Amino acid sequence: MQKPKKHPDSTPPSVQGRTPSLAFLRAISDSAAAPLIVIAPDFRIQFMNRVAIDTLAGGEDLLDTPCHRLIANSDQPCIGIDGQCPLVEIGKTGKTTKVEYEKKLPDGTSRFYEVIASPLHDDHGSFQGIVETLRDITEQEELIQMLMSDRENLDRLFLQLTADFTQAKEQSELLYRVIPSAIFTVNTERVITTWNNKAEDVTGYRAAEVLGKTCTIFALDPCTSGCGVFSDKIDKPIIARECLIRTKDGQVRTITKNADLLHNSNGMVIGAVESFEDITNRKKFDKQLRAERDKFRSMLTALNQGMHILNRNYLIEYQNDILKEAFGDQVGRKCYEIYKRLEEPCEICRMQAAIEQDQLQRTELLMTNGRFYEQSYVPFTDVDGETKVLIMLRDISEEKAKQAETMRAAQLASIGELAAGVAHEINNPINGIINYAQILLDEINSDAPADSPDPRPASRILPKVINEGERIAAIVSNLLSFARQGAEEIEDTDVEEVMVAAIELINHQLNKEGIDIAFKKISVIPAVRAIRQHLQQIFLNLLSNARHALNKRFPNHDDQKKIEIEILPMALKEGNYIRTTVTDHGCGIPPEFLSHIFEPFFTLKDPGEGTGLGLSISHGLIKDLHGFITAESELGTFTRITVDLPMSTDNPHNRQTM
Repeated sequence: MQKPKKHPDSTPPSVQGRTPSLAFLRAISDSAAAPLIVIAPDFRIQFMNRVAIDTLAGGEDLLDTPCHRLIANSDQPCIGIDGQCPLVEIGKTGKTTKVEYEKKLPDGTSRFYEVIASPLHDDHGSFQGIVETLRDITEQEELIQMLMSDRENLDRLFLQLTADFTQAKEQSELLYRVIPSAIFTVNTERVITTWNNKAEDVTGYRAAEVLGKTCTIFALDPCTSGCGVFSDKIDKPIIARECLIRTKDGQVRTITKNADLLHNSNGMVIGAVESFEDITNRKKFDKQLRAERDKFRSMLTALNQGMHILNRNYLIEYQNDILKEAFGDQVGRKCYEIYKRLEEPCEICRMQAAIEQDQLQRTELLMTNGRFYEQSYVPFTDVDGETKVLIMLRDISEEKAKQAETMRAAQLASIGELAAGVAHEINNPINGIINYAQILLDEINSDAPADSPDPRPASRILPKVINEGERIAAIVSNLLSFARQGAEEIEDTDVEEVMVAAIELINHQLNKEGIDIAFKKISVIPAVRAIRQHLQQIFLNLLSNARHALNKRFPNHDDQKKIEIEILPMALKEGNYIRTTVTDHGCGIPPEFLSHIFEPFFTLKDPGEGTGLGLSISHGLIKDLHGFITAESELGTFTRITVDLPMSTDNPHNRQTM
């Protein structure tokens, strides 16, 4: 950036009323918080202050460059762009004009500016061009949209330059009036030497009340003792420093200020220039906005509800902490990809329905994390003017699991009643068959000579009929025991007996599929306090899962196709327990899913093969018995489920195993 040449007569006045020099005028304009540009009738830039060079031109002094190239990135005047060209408008009307425009930045973002333009005339009244002051209103516009209120503008509109730029006094007075920030100058003793109208508006002090007095008249600590403008330890210029002031009527206001030193033509420090802006209301609004946001977040956290915001393009624009914990930070991704693992939007999109119908939509959905959510879709207009949807999600997995468990219990009760009836119907003829076979066998044995073998085949077949009948009777007995759900009494229960009964119920399927059982026992198995039917239900579920995993890995016969069962006492820190492990060498469980297998509705089985409730219900039943269930697995190698149940202390019983 080219530095402006110093004028030989550049010493600023220290007494009010003396004509300021060009150097003094440039120092004041360069210390202003807003960009300032002077444009000739041929659209060429004649002057830019420091802020304009830094913020609009990227640090490059664009003197003699067409203004429309700087402002609109166009080779043509701005007549066809939104709003009218200030230079053309003033050339027609001769009056001050105001426009707003959007400037596209190289990074793709935009800044919004309010432009105040006034005509410049020479001593003869001839039109010499215009002077423009630009105020960055981007943050103000965003705040107005976010708060949806009628905030008054924080700054007055710029007054217009009315004098020839080459006339130092007229230009200095004009700049002092149009600068949108409060601005004043002090000498090295901190005595105020100039004071503009905006400073009067912010502080309430008129120029006559502060000129010749030190700035402590309105400054508060730390400004009084450490403003730093004359300190060698603080870099200059000072930019956007927050501090406090006290107005004439005693109010304490928060300001943000810029400051820099003033030098004479010899480079000596002769004072300082400061500009400041009252940001009290802005900070108040920011605080209120943060408070409301934090309150809303706290309410959602207390209600344990997830929340996210979607736009029309299905992009997630916001997630609260609850959803981040469940799904990870997915902002910027498509909702149907994350929550449903789809490649295109859902066939029935509640979000689009909420926008199109402009009304609340509700649904229940099983999502990719294996949890059920009650979802509410609420359309709203965001601060960017776009219609979006706020979606509230309440985890109802436990409720759904309870409902499913209740239905499952009712189904089991119905099946139990049916099984009991069928078992009784089978039991009577089976007993008759066994008895008749025994009678026939007794008659054959009584007729046969004692010292000769019996060649008749009936003597060999009837014992087999009796054995098979007794085996059917044992299965029916187990089925009756399992179907007897009504009692559900906690009692001393032999874990091994329950496991054997569970195996017998599915042993035919295991043999048919070539699955072997390796049952490791010890000589003494103490009892546990449990509901026998519930424990049998748990073991049946574990055996069924192991069977499914083995068949998935080994569709045909294989030596590794077996289920290993071990029951043994175990001393844990919580007390004495009976540990039951069921191990299969099937397909295994992926590590990322292992921690979810006990959650309701979570299943790795193909659709229609499982409900995802077996292990969840088993987990609940074991928890009710003050026990523990854990899982370990290696993908493609094995899965081991461990059930620890507290040993019975009231009535332990021992039994010699086979």
